[in-house]
Amino acid sequence: MFRLLSLAAFAVLSALTFATPSQALSCLPPTPESSFARYHAAAEIYQVWSGRWIQINPTPATSGYVDPLTGTAPTPVMYRFRGRMVGPHGMFGSLRTFRVKVDPQCAGPWCANYPSDGETVVGFFERPAAGVRRFETLPCGGASFQRTRQNINRIASCFTSGTCS
Repeated sequence: MFRLLSLAAFAVLSALTFATPSQALSCLPPTPESSFARYHAAAEIYQVWSGRWIQINPTPATSGYVDPLTGTAPTPVMYRFRGRMVGPHGMFGSLRTFRVKVDPQCAGPWCANYPSDGETVVGFFERPAAGVRRFETLPCGGASFQRTRQNINRIASCFTSGTCS
């Protein structure tokens, strides 16, 4: 009996360990509030911007999948972003255009894609002490959301409500 249980346990563990790339990445749908909490808790400094992506360099062809044997992941690409900051009272400040290094991130063999030229979003941008801003697209989403009044208001309320942290 013990030997049968051991074989069954080994079979289950082997199936989980050697999962094939065709199996889907399971992600919980991100919300503006959960993303705000994540970026607010990060060691890096993040700013929230609402605006439009402007592609200035060609993006490499990517299928959203990285080969686990070679480890080839998407490479960072420079973009421009045109928009306004988001804070406790919604969008504020003048319209600005700045350079952003977009770096698609991977979770196992699954990788995020690059933003589309002209896509409008409200997103979380890393503001390093020196150099250009960074934006990491995530395989499960959450680094940006559709630029809607509702999403901007949800993020703006996180600055003052305390319910998002």
